Amino acid sequence: MANYKRWTDAEREYIRANHKTMCDEELAKVLKSMTGEDITTSMVRRQRRHLSLKKERGRPVKEKKPANFIEGAGRL
Repeated sequence: MANYKRWTDAEREYIRANHKTMCDEELAKVLKSMTGEDITTSMVRRQRRHLSLKKERGRPVKEKKPANFIEGAGRL
């Protein structure tokens, strides 16, 4: 029989507070260092979904450079 992690209120609150600014992998690393337990990305993702916290879909949008932008121009 599988052993499931029992999430503490502090861990849940950390996920709630940081899920918009950190990816699941970063959250897993921080929680792992905080608790000393083996917390994986999929565990964080599952808990985030259980808490009904959604992330924006897709990749982040990069800044578009103007059409006349020349890399390195204007530097001394």
